[in-house]
Amino acid sequence: MRGIDLAALSKTLKLRLEKALEELESLSSKLNSDASVTIADSIAVNHEDAILKGHGTADLNGEVVATLCGIVERVNKLIYVRGLRSRYKPEVGNIVIGRVVEVVQKRWKLEINYSQDAILMLSSMNMPDGVKVSCYCT
Repeated sequence: MRGIDLAALSKTLKLRLEKALEELESLSSKLNSDASVTIADSIAVNHEDAILKGHGTADLNGEVVATLCGIVERVNKLIYVRGLRSRYKPEVGNIVIGRVVEVVQKRWKLEINYSQDAILMLSSMNMPDGVKVSCYCT
């Protein structure tokens, strides 16, 4: 298991770590094999480029290491670790399912299990055959 000494851990922590490692292995099989990291794993970077260390990373003796279990994400020069146990964070292009919590003029507010409600503008909805969506609220 990645060379981690489990002798010092309690039984509960061992089980949690084993479960996290199994989840990481399943995720890394879908992605790159080197994309998953656990705490204190080294993250391979090119030190010639100026890199930015983001969430879930730290600098330890000149190398970038992970501070949590997750998947390494790279966006241009930013390197960060997307944690396994994080709240859903919607991104552009995601397909979401939500519950309408408020209908206001020209838009709906949707609960999508995020810290903020999503807003669906009725003018941006595309229906089949070019039918325009209109909403009449009383």
